[in-house]
Amino acid sequence: MDLSILDVMQIFGRAGRPQFDTSGEASLITSHDGLARYLDKLVREVPIESSFIKQLADHLNAEVVGGTVTNISEAAEWLMYTYLHVRMTKNPIAYGINASESESDPTLRGRSLELVRDAAKLLDSYMMLRFDQSSGNLAVTDLGRVASHFYIRAESVSRFNGMLQRKFSPTDADLLDIICNANEFENVKVRPEEMEEVEKLMKEECPLEVKSPVEDYQGKCCVLMQAFISGSRIRSFTLTSDSNYIASNAGRVARALFEMCLKRGSAGAALKLLRIAKSCDKRIWWFQTPLRQFDKEIAPNIYRALESRINDAKTESNAFEYAISLLDMHSSEVGQLCHSSKDGKKVQKHVSYLPHIEVSCNVQPVTRAILRFQVTLTPTFTWSQRWHGGSQGFWLWVEDSSNNRM
Repeated sequence: MDLSILDVMQIFGRAGRPQFDTSGEASLITSHDGLARYLDKLVREVPIESSFIKQLADHLNAEVVGGTVTNISEAAEWLMYTYLHVRMTKNPIAYGINASESESDPTLRGRSLELVRDAAKLLDSYMMLRFDQSSGNLAVTDLGRVASHFYIRAESVSRFNGMLQRKFSPTDADLLDIICNANEFENVKVRPEEMEEVEKLMKEECPLEVKSPVEDYQGKCCVLMQAFISGSRIRSFTLTSDSNYIASNAGRVARALFEMCLKRGSAGAALKLLRIAKSCDKRIWWFQTPLRQFDKEIAPNIYRALESRINDAKTESNAFEYAISLLDMHSSEVGQLCHSSKDGKKVQKHVSYLPHIEVSCNVQPVTRAILRFQVTLTPTFTWSQRWHGGSQGFWLWVEDSSNNRM
């Protein structure tokens, strides 16, 4: 694929060191057919046009959340300070503005109002803000605030809304598929030469079902995301690059979906998404022993021995509780469980670092619809600056398990 002239100019601009050199050299390798085209465009300067219209809805939402824009008039005023407005006034035809519109509205305020109004209608349809067309006022919503804080695109929010509404009680695999359907992952390419390794990773390294076909970017992202959490080794360089990109964004998208489910009051989905987000951050599955976080302190054979016990006891969802229960045993018993008699005390020491809180609650009815909760939180773990940093965050919510509400 031929490079665009803007890419060529960007690369050529790297030639030479401005603080040391007075000139720089750059080489362009192309075919004879493309030589004349590149020479013509390099000699004749090409103005850089704005692509801001494509992302106008996301930026307008951020301005509304930030409080700098509260109505359509202020939004149009804000748009007139952008590079898009500069290019629209200098080259209106490139942005769909004919000569008569340019003459009747030389400042292009009318066109700016039209653009921000269309963006506001789009955001309103996605429930990211509320747009009153009669007054022109713009009001932020919980969805819009979450999208702005986590840099989630409007198209992703719309897709999340539709997929969450179709699944009242989504499984872990369903939520993983929703994360991988984010618009942020659309630029992950599916290459035929990678399919063999992707299918192998799906069979060997994916504990959760892959809902989408691996021939689509959603399925490929789901496989690579699970392989990343599992700590798999990937041979292909392109798959390694894609895996790093997915890993750097998956946690952010999962946290955004978690916040969306919190605002909806969906307790089950929120808990599962929080587990997925923490798994992306720590590269540990929630059904694995949390002692894997001390991988440089505890030998791998100890992890495997404890996880085999968890699987035998069929307590996959209580791996954390099983680890905490080791504190109630004698160090020699822990050593026997870990198949390492000399490491019993060491394992118990690291178990004591796991953040664990005892919760006691007293409920009193105030009215028919209001309850008073008196909650006492007692930390029962050993604080370590090395492992816990400056602070530890916890989520506390009251859940109606029969109706999946919080």
